[in-house]
Amino acid sequence: MNQHGDNENRDLTASENPLILAADDDEAIRMLMKVALEGYGFRVEVAENGREAVDAFEKLNPHAILMDVNMPEMDGFTACKTIRSLPSGKHVPVLMMTGLEDVESIDRAFIAGATDFISKPINWAVLKYRIKYMLRASAAFNDVILQQKQIQELAYYDHLTGLANRAMFRDNLLCEVENCGKDKLLAVLFLDLDRFKLVNDSLGHKAGDTLLQQVAERIKTCIRNTDSLAWLKEDAKQVMVSRQGGDEFTVLLPSLKAPDNAGWVAKRINEKLCRVFYIDDHEVFISASIGISLFPIDGNDAESLIAHADLAMYHAKEIGGNRFQFFEQELNIQAKERLEFENDLRKAITGDEFSLFYQPQVSLLDGRIIGAEALSRWHNPRMGNVSPAEFIPAIEEMGLVIPFTDWVIREAGRQQLEWYNHGIKAVRVAVNISSKHFVEQDIPDKIIKMLEAHNLPSSCLEVELTESVMAAHGSKTLDILNQLKEIGLTISVDDFGTGYSSLSYLKTFPVDVVKIDRFFIKDILTGKKDESIVKAMVSMAHSMGMKVVAEGIENREQLEILHRMGCDYGQGFLFSPAITRDEFSGMLEAKKRFLL
Repeated sequence: MNQHGDNENRDLTASENPLILAADDDEAIRMLMKVALEGYGFRVEVAENGREAVDAFEKLNPHAILMDVNMPEMDGFTACKTIRSLPSGKHVPVLMMTGLEDVESIDRAFIAGATDFISKPINWAVLKYRIKYMLRASAAFNDVILQQKQIQELAYYDHLTGLANRAMFRDNLLCEVENCGKDKLLAVLFLDLDRFKLVNDSLGHKAGDTLLQQVAERIKTCIRNTDSLAWLKEDAKQVMVSRQGGDEFTVLLPSLKAPDNAGWVAKRINEKLCRVFYIDDHEVFISASIGISLFPIDGNDAESLIAHADLAMYHAKEIGGNRFQFFEQELNIQAKERLEFENDLRKAITGDEFSLFYQPQVSLLDGRIIGAEALSRWHNPRMGNVSPAEFIPAIEEMGLVIPFTDWVIREAGRQQLEWYNHGIKAVRVAVNISSKHFVEQDIPDKIIKMLEAHNLPSSCLEVELTESVMAAHGSKTLDILNQLKEIGLTISVDDFGTGYSSLSYLKTFPVDVVKIDRFFIKDILTGKKDESIVKAMVSMAHSMGMKVVAEGIENREQLEILHRMGCDYGQGFLFSPAITRDEFSGMLEAKKRFLL
């Protein structure tokens, strides 16, 4: 027997030296099994009866079990069934030894959970191959189990943090809601990190991933501490923490004693996440905004609970972050109104709901209209007239800046063409270009195409920018503005003096006109500082060869001061508010002059 074993050891697939547990009450059989199997390269441990076999299995965790059916104290059937009931015994191969043609014992063996059987008397050479076959089949089966486990982990676990993912959280929440009676209370916490993007942008995505892993551990710590479980009822299942994606996490709190307990947990998480994180050699500080929804108060299904917690989280972020907020029905109403607003806004850009109004710009020397600022207006069938203060920020937040800017340029060109076709001497129209995505908008190319399509002179258009564009984009902005100057357009700086003012911008960028913000004009009569600032702005712009437009002129006293300062142009309610294209066309056709 031994001479066969030395060559066959290399073919063992489950392990180089698999451990076999052999149980038989016959000492001679045990001895023969041990000698034979060790000769074939197996490691062998023996047991005298079923009870010893169960004990030995728990201690040794063998690769396979060889067991007689008839043994004292505990027979092989009972021992096999007992082993199968153990967590580690579900899949271990068990080979039962039965009497020759003992069909009843074979049936009982398979019912008890045996993998295979072999009849006595034992053919030791055949036994070797039966065991090796079982081990090979077991290894293949375990590979399948492992693959299924890996697939499950991919499907239900977040690979970065090891937490449950969105799908698993939703499935568990669905189950909890279905099994949760109306007299029970559960909570969903929806958490979003404040300032996480800053960490990603400044330290890199690797540091961001490390931070997310540390955040996950802290959240788990918050709900694992013994004292923190006092808010759960005795029959509560384990709470669940998941990563929804990005820097968003959710927590499921089942069987709460009271609604306030959810706030207590959220407060604990807020406090933990405010403490310093160490990422490589950096100290990082963040915080979290947390929204809370409660079953059945805020929803009777998983989707509404998650959505309402998400809404509450956004409200917490809007009012400053680093706090938690319970869901309120008013938030849902606001969210629905916002969704309707955004849907209407998308349709308005592609539809015919926007129009351009024109506010005249007047020469302070002779009262002539020398230009106008084109201001967008929105009349919605459902909401009526919508303030630009509402829809302009929404356009920027929704990523609609580029199609909206395209419309403004096309509409301004179309109106200029209409004036030319009606024999009206047109004036330069200033269009506002948003700072959002300024360098990605291909502004020079779009303006060239518009001018060529309508056969318009470049002098009919002025591009109006804010100082923030210059401050944010530097050399890229300079290249674009130089292209616009080559076309022959006028370039103006809007709201000058309100935030990013720097002489270097005026010196570096090809600016033709400076517009002084109404903030300085409104107190020019009563505030000596405002008067001095405006006077200095006018003098500085003139020294650089630029023209000056004063915005927000509302009375003749302001006009007179600005006239004495040498301000070139004025714009404001003293002359005219923003008016429709027909009204402005009438002014141009009549060659209206304003009295100074």
